[in-house]
Parts: sequence; C-alpha cells; structure tokens
Amino acid sequence: MTTGAESSWRAGDLEAIRAALGIPVSAASIGAIRRAMGELERYYPAGVAVAVGCLERIAAIDQQLAIFSVVAEPVVIKTSRKGAAGAVPAELPKRKLDVIEFATELLLEEVATEYALPQSTSPSLAAQRRQQVEALLLVLPCLRVWQPKAPHRFQGRLERS
Repeated sequence: MTTGAESSWRAGDLEAIRAALGIPVSAASIGAIRRAMGELERYYPAGVAVAVGCLERIAAIDQQLAIFSVVAEPVVIKTSRKGAAGAVPAELPKRKLDVIEFATELLLEEVATEYALPQSTSPSLAAQRRQQVEALLLVLPCLRVWQPKAPHRFQGRLERS
C-alpha cells in the first residue's frame, strides 16, 4: 500500500477487508492484508476500485443482516381445542366413586396451536454476502489462506452435563 496522496485505498479499508473475510486480528494477518493491498495497487490499480466496491456492498449487506438478526415472533397459524364442551361446574365431585361417575375426562381440555416463523430474506442476504466475499478474494487471492477454516458441519465436542 503506497503512502501518499496517490493511494486509492481509503483509511478504513484494511479493517473492512479483515472484518469482511473474518480474518483474526494479529500482527501477521494485518501485515498480510497490507502487503496484499499494496501489491494490488502496484500491479493492478483498477482492481482497487473493484475491491472497494465489494467492501461497500458487503458493508451494506451486513447492515441489512443486522436488522434481520432480531428473532421474529412466530405467527399463530391454527388453534384447535377439544374436550370440555360446557362450563366446568363450581363444585367438583370429591369422592372416588363420584369422580368415576362424573367422567373427568370430559373436564380435560386439549389445546393445540400451530406456529410458523415469518419469512425472512436473511438466507438470500447471506448468499449475496458470500458472493461478494468470493469476488473480493478473486482480487485479493493471497488472503484466502488467512481466513479461519469453517468447522465441519456435523462435528462437535461431546460434553457431559
């Protein structure tokens, strides 16, 4: 990255690249990002505008994702009831024989409610963000090795509770 007025990188672009790619903060990783930015500016100056455009789109998508990250309240689709058809009497039977005679299962009420989560555009935004990250990595390919490896989907630690 050149120092001076001719630099086409903005002040916060280094941190924006680090955050967009999920690169951990360390002196070595910051140095690698600086070198990649400098090489891009030196050997392919038009690529800086492409990278800055990707960073702007990623920042816009991140703002939208922050809005959708709030868990939406589930919506009630259907409620069904079965059981007590009438009002429950104020005085219920107390002796065992009276209870059997009264058929207490008629007093039980079962309520079933079906919920649905509202549709969100969050998955499509996440896909758009991944596309922009891949576009950024096409311009700065040496930074791919600095990205943390994603854990395997079905791996985890077993813990006893």
